[in-house]
Amino acid sequence: MRILTQSKKKINIVPYDPEWPNIFKIHANELKSVLKENCIDIYHVGSTSVPGLCAKPTVDIMCVVKNLSNINNILKNIGYEPKGEFNLPLRLFFSRKQPNDINLHVVKENSGEISWNLTFQNYLRNNSEARELYAKTKLDLVNNHPDGFNIIENLFSEYTIKKGEIIRKIAKIAGFNSYRFVIISNYYEIESYKKFMNIENIDFSDKNTYHVCLCLGTEIVAVACVKFDIVNSVAVLKSIKSIDIKNKNILIEKISEWVDFHNLKLDI
Repeated sequence: MRILTQSKKKINIVPYDPEWPNIFKIHANELKSVLKENCIDIYHVGSTSVPGLCAKPTVDIMCVVKNLSNINNILKNIGYEPKGEFNLPLRLFFSRKQPNDINLHVVKENSGEISWNLTFQNYLRNNSEARELYAKTKLDLVNNHPDGFNIIENLFSEYTIKKGEIIRKIAKIAGFNSYRFVIISNYYEIESYKKFMNIENIDFSDKNTYHVCLCLGTEIVAVACVKFDIVNSVAVLKSIKSIDIKNKNILIEKISEWVDFHNLKLDI
């Protein structure tokens, strides 16, 4: 992996602020009013949703909708900047800086990200030992990197990757057991993908080729390589590997739903 040292990212961790739940309520009500019947549920997620936990002073909101169509236009009109899917297919990510710093995650009701976030959140709320471990992990990372964190090409910042390792461990202890569909974005996913595909390296050079995996709980059970051919309106499933036929079919279903959202036809 190539480190983009010219673009270090600084992370600011602050003590828990009891105002965070109120900020969530204000923005949740606004979102309900503009999304109307398309909005199924809205959750306060992330570290700011856990009383007593230190966090970046950015409130994370997860909005569950029936349909992702036209979400970008609706939310842009009330100040949210679309950022795309990042590493989570069918998760639309938005940021807003005024009047509060908000990260907004919009997903459909069948998304495994809902259970992923709520299982982790509830475990931290009810387990002081896990909460303290997570807080220590974040504070140690920030204190050990006063100049900021390197950005890893095709992945995230070192902070996000290292923090993700402890999140995965806590989620496993918490009993998370749903399916998640993700674009590989950390070292665990990369190494698992290479083992499934029986390859030594992954070619990240083509920005229209996606390396994805299906997780059951915290374990990867299937992987695939998908090429988006925008010109011909198709997505080609170049390769897929799985521990069994059931998980292979589930991954194909999720890929099909994803490429359909991008107005492409899946070519298997």
